[in-house]
Amino acid sequence: MQDRSNTKNPTRFYAHRAGNARLSGVLLGIGALLAACVAAYALWTLTQSPTGTKPAGAGDPNDPAFQGIAQTESIQEILGAVQVYVRNEQYPQATTVLEGAVAQYPSDQELRLALGDLYMLQRRYIDAYAHYVAGIGIGPSTATMEFTAGTLANMLDQLELAEAHFSASMQMDSSNPDTPIFLAAIQMKLNRFGEAKANLALAEKQAPDRAKIYVMRSDIAMRENKVQIALEQIRKARAIEPRELAWVLQEARVLKRAGKAQDAINLLASLDQETLDLPETAYLYAECYGMVGRPGDAASRLMDVAAKHPDDAKLAFEVAMWLERAGEREEAIEWAKKAQRLGYTQAQAWVESLP
Repeated sequence: MQDRSNTKNPTRFYAHRAGNARLSGVLLGIGALLAACVAAYALWTLTQSPTGTKPAGAGDPNDPAFQGIAQTESIQEILGAVQVYVRNEQYPQATTVLEGAVAQYPSDQELRLALGDLYMLQRRYIDAYAHYVAGIGIGPSTATMEFTAGTLANMLDQLELAEAHFSASMQMDSSNPDTPIFLAAIQMKLNRFGEAKANLALAEKQAPDRAKIYVMRSDIAMRENKVQIALEQIRKARAIEPRELAWVLQEARVLKRAGKAQDAINLLASLDQETLDLPETAYLYAECYGMVGRPGDAASRLMDVAAKHPDDAKLAFEVAMWLERAGEREEAIEWAKKAQRLGYTQAQAWVESLP
């Protein structure tokens, strides 16, 4: 693992908690990308130089929780031992050290947050959140602590808690555009679009070059059935990040909703072959072909993609449905049987329902 001890600000293990670093790399949408960013953030914090100077005592040398730090006399040395373990990807050993230290010093904020970071690194998000909340409760809290807790709460689908953390973070530091963006994302999940739009307006003032702001506005407009606004906003996003696949697909969806299916088809046709072969892209393509009265082309596009995803039962069933719409009943039944063999349980009932 790369030695990151010589990165900026190496003399402070948790200096970034006061706002010197931000999770600007974290993307909305949660899922694997967000988890990866959270893990990267945790790794960064755990590989910085420790700062603790308070006496910690040696602990009981016979206690397994203190294996590897039996002679430790300070929290600085505990964090130093953890740092070595983390750099060598010895996460169980690092966890043993920190869990023992927190058990002995439950009111030490630095240890609590370090353990929270270590749990994040291991994708133990429930445990990570619990220790961040404990660390915040010990105080003093910072905007970055609240932001991290909000991100974890969001990942755990605890939306009200996430909203509270992001709101607290924004009160402590109103200059970080990530915070109103994340807060708006939570409010969108809660269907509070007015509040979300207000926070996105604030984020735009701070960072007008953030494409995500306009994508989220486009999404809100779609939910409010304001298609023209949705199209304007997604095109602003694409002007900033024209190569972002998600934005291209969003514009195609907006065009389809606007009844401009042929424009959506033309836009999708500009994508590279690898992207065209994604099932998500194929479904959208097929829907647009259907809107312009070309079910055969929809079926053909889906068949091409299904050939590259032979184990995708849903994709096989989609082929069957479009073939049936194109009047190719026998071939449609064959594809439905294939979907059933792959585990798509509704396929048999669909075949039986055909006239």
